[in-house]
Amino acid sequence: MVSFATTASRFRTGLEFKTILFASVVIVLGFSVIYPFVLLLISTFITTRPFEPTEYGLDQWRFALTDPGMLEALWNTVVVMFVRQGISFPIAIFICWLIARTDMPGGKTLEVLFWVAFFLPVVPVVQAWILLAHPGAGLLNIWIEKLPFIDDGPFNIYSFWGIIWVHLATNTIAIKVMLLTPAFRNLDASLEEAARVGGATSLRTLARVTVPVLTPAIIMMLMLSVLRAAQSVEIEVILGTPIQYFIFGSKIFSLFGESPPRYEAAAAMGIVVLTAFIPFIVASRWISIRKNYTTVSGRYRPQVLALGQWRWGAFALVATIAVGTTVLPVGIILMGTFMRVFGFFDVPTGTWSFIHWERILTDSVFLLSVKNTLILGLSAATISVTFFAIVAYMVVRLHSRLRAVLDFLVWVPYVLPGIILALAWLIIFLRVPFLRPLYGSMTALIIVTALGGITVTVQILKAGLLQLGFELEEAASVAGGSWFFTFRRVVLPLLAPALVVVWVLNFVSAAGNAILPAILASPSSRTLALLQFEQVTSGRDGEATVVGVIIVLLTLGPALLARMLGFRIGVRS
Repeated sequence: MVSFATTASRFRTGLEFKTILFASVVIVLGFSVIYPFVLLLISTFITTRPFEPTEYGLDQWRFALTDPGMLEALWNTVVVMFVRQGISFPIAIFICWLIARTDMPGGKTLEVLFWVAFFLPVVPVVQAWILLAHPGAGLLNIWIEKLPFIDDGPFNIYSFWGIIWVHLATNTIAIKVMLLTPAFRNLDASLEEAARVGGATSLRTLARVTVPVLTPAIIMMLMLSVLRAAQSVEIEVILGTPIQYFIFGSKIFSLFGESPPRYEAAAAMGIVVLTAFIPFIVASRWISIRKNYTTVSGRYRPQVLALGQWRWGAFALVATIAVGTTVLPVGIILMGTFMRVFGFFDVPTGTWSFIHWERILTDSVFLLSVKNTLILGLSAATISVTFFAIVAYMVVRLHSRLRAVLDFLVWVPYVLPGIILALAWLIIFLRVPFLRPLYGSMTALIIVTALGGITVTVQILKAGLLQLGFELEEAASVAGGSWFFTFRRVVLPLLAPALVVVWVLNFVSAAGNAILPAILASPSSRTLALLQFEQVTSGRDGEATVVGVIIVLLTLGPALLARMLGFRIGVRS
């Protein structure tokens, strides 16, 4: 029988270990999140190159605030952001309503397709739409030109509206459907019934009752959409650079390609953008912690609206959008892998060939990229689950003022554009002497990639922890178990489904991200996503399609596994 003294000793030892562990987590997380941006700010006043004696001045700020190209890029960012959101929100809300609030057939299957669309890597989808809407040789233009009285095809993917279209066709609409459909599904039907009894039509009820009731969730989605809109750089780099159309992310990326690279000027522009995003950061955080709105009450009555003769018309509409953002681009990019010359359907020596597959599968650079991608994805996902599970536990269980600080640190990487996060760490690896050996290494990529997934990981694990009663841990402690033993043998097994899901999501994100490796990787640490990005931007489109298909297979399989495990995303208070 365990004596009281032994139990007390174990309790004190566990308490000391827990205190040391939690303090270490706060220090490591604080350094990882705060220090990069402090150094980023300082670097904007440095006028010398990384390995030269440091000198300070305002040259970088003058460039960021007065250069016509920089100011135009900032304006373009605003325009693209508002056009994307203005078009995607009405479409997404209507789709969510049809899936969740009506008897439209196939709703759950269509919802899964939007899930797939969100997780499709961006660069392969861009390539698919280039094949379809290239101004000279796009498949859609070729078909239309065969019609009488039409000489030139109307589509041009290398344009402002081409950029907007690809954004809508990748994840701009898909993420809204993913996040808002559960909120629509959980709405009490009695509110809509009352409106219809009063004589309102279904669409009027949607506009005047359903959407207003869901305003908090929609506003939260708007804040997150605006913040996440700044994450996409690949589309503007691929489609905007040929026509000299830049947003802030692609402009920053172009500064890296100058000789010598203008890292400090890019940092100054990043700080300007970061300052502009502060209101959205504060608003999204404020909305996320509010507790004064619900859509499901004790009298909750789930009920769907009968569409009658419009059922199959609604299905056709949503299915067209869902298939057009998933099956169509995947099929087109697969077709592109067999084209002897990418984008040309009338090659004299034959249109179709296995030549691109042969080149890629025997290329040592490709094989190294596969290895690096697996190392990056597996390592970043494992670190995220291991370290951030402790962070989530602290945010939920810690009774201290540090809890609010920790929760704030968790949100910072999510609401900041990924290219700024990568730039901040790039400056660390270049400016901090003892960290310079990490520049271009797999270790650097793993650290920054894992850090980028902290917010989603912690939020999912928080939801799981909030469902676990604290008495389970108390019982283990009374039985003599240390805190670490309890956490490892009681808490983690109960969180296993959520841990598997976040591991899969972090793996998918790491494997499909091209921008972080483009800034931080070296030839020896090149990933598949970076390899394809380099091939597309250098004109090797045929080989890039093969790499794109492999990336799709590598990321889509785990993403569907996460879906099969029953993961559901919703806007939570």
